[in-house]
Amino acid sequence: MTTADLSLSYEAAPTFSTPLRFFLTAPLFGALAGVVLLLVPDLLGSRWTPGALALTHLIAVGFMLNIMFGALFQILPVVAGAAIPNARIVAGIVHVGLATGVASLTWGLGAGSPPFLNAAVVLLGITFGVFLVAAGYGLRRTPIAQATPRDLRFALLGFGIAATLGMALAMILSGGLSLPLATVVKLHVGWAWLGGSGLLLAATSWVVVPMFQITPNYPARLTRYWALLTCAALVAWSAAVLAGFSLLEFILAIALAALSGAFAITTLRLQTRSRRSVPDNTTRAFQLAMSCMIAGLLCIVAAHRFDHDVWPVLAGILILHGGFVTAIVGMLYKIVPFLAWLHLSQAGMKAPNMKKLQPDGPIRKHLIAHAVALAVLLIAALSGSTLVVRAAGVLVMLEFGLLFANLMRVLGAYHNARSA
Repeated sequence: MTTADLSLSYEAAPTFSTPLRFFLTAPLFGALAGVVLLLVPDLLGSRWTPGALALTHLIAVGFMLNIMFGALFQILPVVAGAAIPNARIVAGIVHVGLATGVASLTWGLGAGSPPFLNAAVVLLGITFGVFLVAAGYGLRRTPIAQATPRDLRFALLGFGIAATLGMALAMILSGGLSLPLATVVKLHVGWAWLGGSGLLLAATSWVVVPMFQITPNYPARLTRYWALLTCAALVAWSAAVLAGFSLLEFILAIALAALSGAFAITTLRLQTRSRRSVPDNTTRAFQLAMSCMIAGLLCIVAAHRFDHDVWPVLAGILILHGGFVTAIVGMLYKIVPFLAWLHLSQAGMKAPNMKKLQPDGPIRKHLIAHAVALAVLLIAALSGSTLVVRAAGVLVMLEFGLLFANLMRVLGAYHNARSA
């Protein structure tokens, strides 16, 4: 599949406020993750501490899922031709439900509070239900021959499974459900990482990387088979986990790691063939993201070989903060100014170019702060120093504060152009 093969329906794009509300809310949850690091500096000792669980979900659900939902409200109609009915109303319901659900979930996990965990199950259950039904309705008549529309279906299925497993976990922790905790945790992590977030990142990258980073298209065989093979391997791995076949589970986990590595390595190779003479900030962000993904995969392999709590923690930092957050930020800095330009142009107004809507200087400052925060987080996990953890917390607050300020700068330029 090439980007030229896709018929992008820009006229079907929702109002600017529909995805923007998610994009502006996400950095606030990211900054809250920094506050948690500052206030609970011993949380990186193990991935199972209440603070670590709260921190993980502030990033994975509060930051990442806000961005992903916002992006899907834009991508589904424009790229997949899937018009979400009453998109503004649905977006409002999903936005409020996600924000309140994440707040309840993180407090419930951090404080060990069954009432807040139960509230999170209700709020996030309704939120996912509304979004998945609306998205499914929009996708019901769209063709599946092209890679991105097809893989978006896989990603939505993965999110649905991950959310169901996550709600089951919350009910187990609150005492409302009796299931083997370790098994459900393992399945939830696998489906949330690859079945939802990983598939959506890939489906989006098939279009965004060649379009905005001016690279060749992804190899046709990769876009044709990657998501299908990943889903098949996830299903087989899940069956092995449930059946207790530890050797088969390990083999399939290696296969999933290899598929993830293939995507990351291919993306890095494409970026070396970009037609840009000098890589821009967002290309650098993607290069860092894919490198962190590969390093995180190696830490997962090490965690199977060496029995030490530090390996899963390092893997989580590298994959979540270094991989997904960095890639998402790289996409945001292309998508948000482009949407501002698009909506101004569609309204018949004189639109500033994207460099004026989002200058390079503030982006560079934010990405430097992000890279430093990532490095300090890794040092904190390795050293166990509460002082370093607190320093990481301050830096995480700073990086997400800079992201919020940069997005608000685009919004300010957009409103100035509208009022000119």
